[in-house]
Amino acid sequence: MRERTLALADEARVMGIVNVTPDSFYERVSGAAAAVERAREHAAAGAALVDIGGQSYAHWNPRIAAEEEIARVVPAVAGIRAAGIDLALSIDTVKATVADAALAAGAHLINDCSGLGDPAMAEVVAKHDAALVIMHLKGELNVRNVEAYRYADVMAEIVAFLGERIERALRAGVRRESIAIDPGLEFGKEPQTDLEILDRFAELQVLGYPILFASSRKSFIGRIFGRPAKELLVPSLATAAIGIERGARILRVHDVAETVQLATMLAAIRPERRAALTLAAAMPGTPPASN
Repeated sequence: MRERTLALADEARVMGIVNVTPDSFYERVSGAAAAVERAREHAAAGAALVDIGGQSYAHWNPRIAAEEEIARVVPAVAGIRAAGIDLALSIDTVKATVADAALAAGAHLINDCSGLGDPAMAEVVAKHDAALVIMHLKGELNVRNVEAYRYADVMAEIVAFLGERIERALRAGVRRESIAIDPGLEFGKEPQTDLEILDRFAELQVLGYPILFASSRKSFIGRIFGRPAKELLVPSLATAAIGIERGARILRVHDVAETVQLATMLAAIRPERRAALTLAAAMPGTPPASN
């Protein structure tokens, strides 16, 4: 990721969400100063990255112009860089012009939820020697069309889509080691399909690229439980655990501290990690050992 690297072999890393939008479905902040404070909180909680978004993709929200999106995300990037917060900065955008402006301001990674829907996106990422997340999308962003969300074999279609877009990015000059993939939970999928993706998540490893997992408090979970986003921490963590166990290495989440603990616990069971653990003498809050 430009001048930064992210080690993913031993433990999944957490990407905290920073939405600088007025209309995102869950937590959001207003303005660059608030974005800096949220990034600082995520770093303190153990995040390795933050994903800064200036456009909501929910079907009930309108698309905004690139100029407005730039006005939301670029000051946030500049503010976080100026504050010296030790995080890699991802930009959640599908517009090459927004990506270009954010990378020029110091961002490290573009999280493209359209899977290179903008023909210029890969070239922009390559120009800045930045990293790229390519997400699978069926249908259109900000549009819900259930009739279009039909799959003969959902994982085969996702793998084929991502494979073709990876090749497109490589031809444009994006480094192989700078690419990650995302199956796009909920983007052009209904809940039963999202659950099948979770069940078959390990099949994504055939592509040989790090996998980003994004299910935090999403509506497919809310529809399963009949609960609003604010009540979905536990099932969100459950899906994250499934993702990690089946190959996910970057977790895009609202709840950083809880997800960091989840990832650390799952990593600790590996033989090389448990052999190297530094343990406290006793669990804090328990009585001291007697002689």
